[in-house]
Amino acid sequence: MANSNNDVATAIRLLTEKLTQERAERPDTARDIYERLAKVKPPYYKGKIDPTFLENWIREFEKIFGAVNCPEGMRVENGDRLSDMEGFTWDAFVIALRGKFYLVFMRKQKAQEFINLRMGSMTISEYYSKFIALSRFAHEVIATEELKAQMFEQG
Repeated sequence: MANSNNDVATAIRLLTEKLTQERAERPDTARDIYERLAKVKPPYYKGKIDPTFLENWIREFEKIFGAVNCPEGMRVENGDRLSDMEGFTWDAFVIALRGKFYLVFMRKQKAQEFINLRMGSMTISEYYSKFIALSRFAHEVIATEELKAQMFEQG
């Protein structure tokens, strides 16, 4: 019995090594990535004015990109003029979306809500949820994870 377990473990290890080697030798093609994305059935953004909807959509797509192992350089490739623009990355796309779908005053309002956020009578869980939701609008205020952690602790 112990010998058959060793045989199975050896077979799994060899298979893993082989798959890892093949992956290194043959990186994913755009078609592979698009097929994996299609299987996940990514959400559509319907252009709602509330910036929270857009931020949730962006976050969901970023999770999906991680789950399907989509390389940074393939996140906005779509065969048309967007991917032909010099330096047009996922981050540039997100900035363009934010600029189009919610107005500057709304972003400033949400950032100010973040700055003014205090735990008060909220539970830790409630405070954390609100903190995370609003922090998406305050990139200028919390440029690093260290600053983000400090603000959370002070809240």
